[in-house]
Amino acid sequence: MMTPEQLNEAMRRCPPDAVAAALAFQTSREPALIPAIVLGIIERFVEPDMRPKVSAANDETRLFDDLGIESLMMVEIVMTIEEVLQVSAPDDELRSLRTIGDVKKYLDAKIRGIPYAPDDGTLSADAIAAALPQQAPFLFLQSAKITPDSASGSYLISGNEPAMLGHFKDEPVFPASLMIEAVGQLACLFLIKSGRPEFEGARSTGKAWFSTADMIRCQRICRPGDTLCMNVKLLRSRAPLATFNGTIDVLGQRAASVGELTLAFGEIQPATEPLTSSCEA
Repeated sequence: MMTPEQLNEAMRRCPPDAVAAALAFQTSREPALIPAIVLGIIERFVEPDMRPKVSAANDETRLFDDLGIESLMMVEIVMTIEEVLQVSAPDDELRSLRTIGDVKKYLDAKIRGIPYAPDDGTLSADAIAAALPQQAPFLFLQSAKITPDSASGSYLISGNEPAMLGHFKDEPVFPASLMIEAVGQLACLFLIKSGRPEFEGARSTGKAWFSTADMIRCQRICRPGDTLCMNVKLLRSRAPLATFNGTIDVLGQRAASVGELTLAFGEIQPATEPLTSSCEA
């Protein structure tokens, strides 16, 4: 248990009601105090113009899009919450937390000592890896949610990706081609996990293949610490092809988009005759 002095230091610049809730939590361990503590800690770290939004936040308020919380700021917030509440929040569990409500439910489960299970259909990093053919270090999707005709997902750029070692010299930038790859992986996940009968071929093989992409635009440089917030929407499908529109946002700003991305699914037959090719300078 922290002393009052230690707690006041940990929560410096937090609103007085949040500090009072944290002091009461030290002795009671009452989960009902968690929302005031969490909102107070978030209010301390966000930009001043965002603090009124924190005060007015509800469970649907989005951490990244509505409050402008970037990935490194989220790390500071989580470290403070861990210190004040005396809980541990592993990175792989935190990736699925997108709203104020998610954070409250997650910490409530931690305090009560029960498993946290998102109730909104969000797929964890482990569930995504189990479903997709792509695997680390070529998997750029850490959480996802599937709806009947669309999917959303996220990926935190760590800076440790192999491609970042040479892109670019002394200035790591996440490759635009991998941003489009990430959108394609989210579309592939939709085909496999949506449950729609027309995509049985994708579910049975557990795979989908890139076919075409059109109207690609990259509008923002993405660097380590940025979280890619991705969305794909099914435009049309006719086996063995499915076409999607895809977007990526970072902190509410459009980072990339693809007007039409088409994947092939099902049992794709190889060429009946061997092909030969030659590359000459």
